[in-house]
Amino acid sequence: MFSDAFLQHIELEYGNRGKKGLDIVNVRRVKQYKDYFVVVGESDEYIVEDEFCTCKDFLFSSPKNDAKCSHMIAVKVAKQKDIIDAVDAWYQDVRPLP
Repeated sequence: MFSDAFLQHIELEYGNRGKKGLDIVNVRRVKQYKDYFVVVGESDEYIVEDEFCTCKDFLFSSPKNDAKCSHMIAVKVAKQKDIIDAVDAWYQDVRPLP
């Protein structure tokens, strides 16, 4: 799906988070609802918007060192490569926020 050069670039720039992000895109777990990008993770779904993600890695680790979490990287790559599953619904209606 991705060229070797692209894989190496992402892994060099983002390390293990980049590899996880690529894995997410490879199995098509990036969804674009009318209101948010949502990444279906291993244990939950995570909202990604601009430079923010609802996952624990981003909330507790990434902001301290300006790193992107694997979900943010997955959305970036999926948008760049046009590998997004579009959902014709509002995420807040499908899965209401608490």
